[in-house]
Amino acid sequence: MWFVLLIGLLAVLVAALLWRHNQDRARKERERDVRRARTDQMLARVLLGEDRAERHTIGGAPTGVWPEPPTASAEPATRPNPITQPVDIDILLGDEPTTIAEQARQQLGRPTTLLSGLSGESTLPRPHGAAASSPLSLLDGRIEVPLDALVVSWFSARGYVMKPAPSSAQPISLLMNHREDRDRSYAFFFDRGRLHAQRAAALLEKAHALGMNRLLVAAEHGADTAVSSVRLRDVLVMDWVAIDREMKRIDFRIAAKIIAIARTRRGFLGLA
Repeated sequence: MWFVLLIGLLAVLVAALLWRHNQDRARKERERDVRRARTDQMLARVLLGEDRAERHTIGGAPTGVWPEPPTASAEPATRPNPITQPVDIDILLGDEPTTIAEQARQQLGRPTTLLSGLSGESTLPRPHGAAASSPLSLLDGRIEVPLDALVVSWFSARGYVMKPAPSSAQPISLLMNHREDRDRSYAFFFDRGRLHAQRAAALLEKAHALGMNRLLVAAEHGADTAVSSVRLRDVLVMDWVAIDREMKRIDFRIAAKIIAIARTRRGFLGLA
């Protein structure tokens, strides 16, 4: 009798746990859908000029049309071209006023070594619920965009062309070369956690073996302090804090276009 009751209680407990698990999963999916919809609305407002007044840099007149990202080739998005520049700067700035476009060209064209605070130092994890300083803040969870795609999109807008890394180079996924300066080259990979110095050193050696001068890491939770040591000065870490800082340095509309491409053209960025 007790055995039957025990079996019954276990069955009820398992059913309750499964129900709660399904409820949590459904809630997370609803929250994700809400964030994505909110991101689309926010980017649309920025591109239409409605949120422009809240930023120090001023963009061009609203066009009333959502700008289309660069069109992909006839091949499927999951099979990127051997060499591609997903974000064409001329298309990106084509509908912007001359003064804004020229300012953006100068900002995006700066060598990475001159970018303040991007030397591979340890940075904070992406905070939750923090107050945003602008409608395009990436740090408060209001914008749903993958970090790796955003970093690649930003580098592409700065003149880098992408080539898939050989399978033997994993976890390195892309080889990035600046179209006008051969000395500016990176091997790219995405770290879902925190980058440790030992792993960074091993992958930097692999990057050099591939002919790349530096290693670029999109790290969800930044990097250990040791990564910024002199020995690893050729490791560049981009986390949410770093990429948010760079997005805020450029005009609203241009940042919104880069974010929109990162959200919708993952395959075309070579990350599918």
